Amino acid sequence: MKKIKNFFLSISTKLMLLIVLGMIVLSISLVVISVLLLGRILTKGAVTQMNLFCEERADDINTELLRIEDAVGSLSRWTRSKLPDVNTISEDEELRDAIVKDADDLIRFMTADNEFIQGAYIHYALDITGVTGRDEGVYYTRSENGEFVIVPFTQMEIEQDPVAEFWYYGPIKNKAPLWTKPYFDGSVEDYIISYIQPIFIDDTPVAIIGIDVNFRKLLQWVDSMRYRETGYMYLKEADGSAHYHIADFEKPEGVHLHDDNEDDILDNADLVNAEETGNKLIRYIYKGSDRVMAFVTLRNGMKFVLCDDYDSIYKEKNRATVLMISVSVGFTIVLAIVAAIMASRITNPLRKLTSAAHEISGGDYDVVLPPEKNNEVGELSKAFRLAINKIRAREEDNKARTVAQDQRIEKAAERLKKQNRDIIALKNLAYVDSMTKVKNKNAYDDTVGYINEQIKYGTAEFAVIMCDLNYLKLINDNYGHQAGDQALKRAADIICTAFPMSSVFRIGGDEFVVIPSGIEYARLDEHLENMRLMLEEEKASSDELEKRISISFGSAVFERKTDKAYQDVFARADKLMYDEKQRIHAADGYDAMKR
Repeated sequence: MKKIKNFFLSISTKLMLLIVLGMIVLSISLVVISVLLLGRILTKGAVTQMNLFCEERADDINTELLRIEDAVGSLSRWTRSKLPDVNTISEDEELRDAIVKDADDLIRFMTADNEFIQGAYIHYALDITGVTGRDEGVYYTRSENGEFVIVPFTQMEIEQDPVAEFWYYGPIKNKAPLWTKPYFDGSVEDYIISYIQPIFIDDTPVAIIGIDVNFRKLLQWVDSMRYRETGYMYLKEADGSAHYHIADFEKPEGVHLHDDNEDDILDNADLVNAEETGNKLIRYIYKGSDRVMAFVTLRNGMKFVLCDDYDSIYKEKNRATVLMISVSVGFTIVLAIVAAIMASRITNPLRKLTSAAHEISGGDYDVVLPPEKNNEVGELSKAFRLAINKIRAREEDNKARTVAQDQRIEKAAERLKKQNRDIIALKNLAYVDSMTKVKNKNAYDDTVGYINEQIKYGTAEFAVIMCDLNYLKLINDNYGHQAGDQALKRAADIICTAFPMSSVFRIGGDEFVVIPSGIEYARLDEHLENMRLMLEEEKASSDELEKRISISFGSAVFERKTDKAYQDVFARADKLMYDEKQRIHAADGYDAMKR
């Protein structure tokens, strides 16, 4: 009788009984597996249905976008057929006006019935007309009553338009039709996207034709689409940099957009940068909400996104799963009760030991352990007690070591902070010319190395402007080196004023180099002309060469097909600068050899 009692007191015996019960539960699990198979079928159907709905709604939007592209394309082909050669259209104002007048009815016919169109226009390029105060085209915009009205828009206003980079310079630089990203147009006080097609004759931009789409109305249309009970749609950029919801454009505090980084992707993250989700869904967490999405890329490059709650999409699957599982739950209840009773006899002492372990991990070593009986739990309780004594002693030793280590770390951190501050200060001094405060030869050499790397990988796009202060030796000889230093500073100020956003380097005694920034590179001729005008004012300020600032400069633009290194572009700019210096010396009657 005693042997039988000890048998049932053994933990190993109890575990064996639990294993037997586990086998019974395993048989029930097979029923659950069949449920999962059914769930997989229902899941596939939900995914297919959501993607199909997304594709159908995207086709509706693409139809509208295609109508706009066709309208611009038709008007562009018609306009191109009316244009003669570049010289004729550039010189004949009456011909330009006649073409625009003939296009008037065509523009109205193609755009008036489309409620999403905010405006339409045809403008001749500045290369043809120059910057004048004359209207060189026609610009229609939709008034508050929905009618199209003509808004005067001169060529001079193109240069002053803060969004000209979107609808004018961008398409001409692209040399092909394009859809712009959404931008705020102050003339209509709203966000728009534009489809623009430039017209070229022999690589000369002659005109641009475009249609503006009211982006807010487009978003309202997208927002009006609904999928089942909780599904909704929105637009986002192809790279995920901006998500466009109509609610974000109607907030009183202003537009605030988020990007893909705010979505915590759980499943199918590799599809985020794909053209469409196809036969899959992306599962993600946004602001604590479990969601799924399908998307299709539209003709304008944006992605049309359909989102819904994860639970809503798989509601049918969940219902089927609950129904089938409930059948097996009743069968397992009795076995679960038996297992619970058996488990309690094993787990109660183990729970006490687990609770003691948690208290020990929190630093409390005065814990109550199960009695040290002559069984497995008793042996484990005894082992716990011995371990507690060792941990207590080791922790006290570790605390003393930690305090000492923290003190050493704090001192090392202070030294490191001081070293970092010293390094930053030295680095700034190493890259700035102490006299003119522009960048020095060290910064120039690093920049040249970086540009050569860009050339190597095919991503370079830059220009070089070589500048040289004239008559520095004459100023030094007649007025001293202090006057020469002041002349160098004034020369640097003139160059920096002409190119306020670009990198300016002093690479020699009287030599400066300008590498224009992206914005100033796009308007290089304008900034060069500004510097030329400032130098003309300097020349007019005095007849004495020593009392005015004279700068020779030459510029060259990187040619991808012929230039192999930065030095190729620099050499051309340097040659043009030298030729300019000879011309200035001759005009000023200055002969360096005689001096």
